Amino acid sequence: MATVAEALQIAVGLQRSDRLGEARALYLRILEVDPRNATALHLLGLIERREGRRDKALELIRSALEVAPQMADACCNLASTLSELGRIDEAAAAQRRALAIDPALEPAHHGLATLLCGRGGPRDWAVSAASFRRALRLTPQRPNLYHDLGIALRQGGASDAGALALAVDSQRNALALQPDFAAAHMNLGNLLVELGRLDEALVCFRRSLTIEPEQGGALYNHGNAQHAAGLADAAVDSYVRAARAGVNLSLTRLADVLTGLGREAEAEQVLRLALTRPGSDVAGAIDMLSALLVRQGRYEESRRFFADYRYPHIADPNAFRIECLTAIAESWLAAGEVDRAVEVLAGVHGHGSRFFTVKSIAGLQQVLARQGKRLERPANPDPSAPRICSSTLATHGRFAHNVLEYVLLRLYAEKFGYRLETPDWVGGYYFDLDDPKPSGGLKPMHFARRILNDLVTGRRDDPRPDVDILSPLFLFEHREEWRERVRSWLRPRPEWLPHVDPVMQALKARGNTVVALHIRRGDFVWFRYTITETAWYVDWLKALWPTLDRPVLYIATDDPATIADFAEFAPVSLDDLARDGAVQPWKGLEFLQDFHVLMNADVLGVSAQSGYSQLAALLNRNARLFVEPDAAARRIRPYSPWTSSSGTP
Repeated sequence: MATVAEALQIAVGLQRSDRLGEARALYLRILEVDPRNATALHLLGLIERREGRRDKALELIRSALEVAPQMADACCNLASTLSELGRIDEAAAAQRRALAIDPALEPAHHGLATLLCGRGGPRDWAVSAASFRRALRLTPQRPNLYHDLGIALRQGGASDAGALALAVDSQRNALALQPDFAAAHMNLGNLLVELGRLDEALVCFRRSLTIEPEQGGALYNHGNAQHAAGLADAAVDSYVRAARAGVNLSLTRLADVLTGLGREAEAEQVLRLALTRPGSDVAGAIDMLSALLVRQGRYEESRRFFADYRYPHIADPNAFRIECLTAIAESWLAAGEVDRAVEVLAGVHGHGSRFFTVKSIAGLQQVLARQGKRLERPANPDPSAPRICSSTLATHGRFAHNVLEYVLLRLYAEKFGYRLETPDWVGGYYFDLDDPKPSGGLKPMHFARRILNDLVTGRRDDPRPDVDILSPLFLFEHREEWRERVRSWLRPRPEWLPHVDPVMQALKARGNTVVALHIRRGDFVWFRYTITETAWYVDWLKALWPTLDRPVLYIATDDPATIADFAEFAPVSLDDLARDGAVQPWKGLEFLQDFHVLMNADVLGVSAQSGYSQLAALLNRNARLFVEPDAAARRIRPYSPWTSSSGTP
């Protein structure tokens, strides 16, 4: 009769031969004899996972680890099972446990890196890249590891040209080991597009599609590169093929190209199709269809459609309610019915870019209308002169993101003598700007942020006039030489001062030194951005407070529960001032009142990675001290919002 050890050996052989039923039966017989046999529990768990019974697999693998807690490969497989169940944080913890047991376990390094890369967010990408590198040190001839490292480096290198160069090298390393690696050709192409090397990128996509001719992802990305290169008809073909291959995200891209070609009827058909397809960009399709119907003056039709629209592939009938309400409000706004637009979105809370733009502009227009005024946008007096536009300025991000995009665009326009045209956007209403409306007829410029940054800072000198520069954009550095120019552009219009000045006046009535802190939570938690811990600010304030002249602490936050953490400093928020009758909240536009305080405080503390408070710091002329979180050191440190430009470009 076989021993348990011999039976295990036979069962493992059966499992490796894919004879899972026989292996499963033998593991169960072993466990009848030895119920605490960790190896049998673990390997039976892998069979259960392979056959789709993941909950049972978790139970078995955990039982194995209770018996043998130092079984590193079981920890690694536990992590993989948790990941398949969508329990990413638990899976990452299990991979870290495996590595604590066996630091040389390559699958755990690879698994942790993949989890963090997929989960996303700045806190994860650098760790993901480091884990891929550790895996490569253990198994250096793995093309898939070089490919995945390249993806992690690209995600974490949004503003770092050095990281993108390393990502390019990583994809080339993958291709040196496996020349027919279609995904590596595709992702190398994506990197080259971002670096502005479109001809090289197109070659990469053609190579990828030669290997896998109807691969949907490669067709989609090829379409992006073709559109960026001005090959609109070719992009249409690629997007159509991508949609046929099941990549329904390509439908909104296809509609965008068709619109640019003047084929609006076809674009409308594609957008309506996108609103019925699983996996499509539903929010984007709603925004684009709304804009198309408004542009054609079909206001009532738009309201009826979006009032009745339900996405058929999600059980929740309200999944896209905010986007639909935004479209309805947009139609009222375009028809001049400002009060109706405000009414539609009153009490609605959302984070979408288009929602923010429509709701905020409606509120600002309503204030002007009650003063008997309206904002008249000038037309470009000479559209034949060199110009640039950004038709997407109000479609990515919210207030600060849009303003920081505008700063980059205007620096570029002024440096090369171009006229800047902009659509209606919140910053254009709030600040005293007079840029002309879009005149149309410009070639789209995709993936422009690195190119524009290099042009503005002098790293390259091949400017492009007469282009529509598409979001997302942002300025990589804020040079001191631009400070006064940028501040001169971004001054609130006089019409808004009665709504924002009283907040500062109420604070000055309470003390001589206004200390303002911005504490960001909300979407920072969802997107895994760095969270500023209130304890860091409390420790900093304890040392600072006695040195200030009658200080008053103002907290601007999207999480009011954090205010209690500052109780010893008698903190004040906009809600507190409103309850005291000192100010009237600007309904729906309270973010501008908070921003005004941050922009005028005597001491300003920003949130980590928050463009909102960092923009306020850039515009603040009063503060004698600016501070920011140092997440690595878990403390608060002084910083300068504007940086010296003494370095070489």
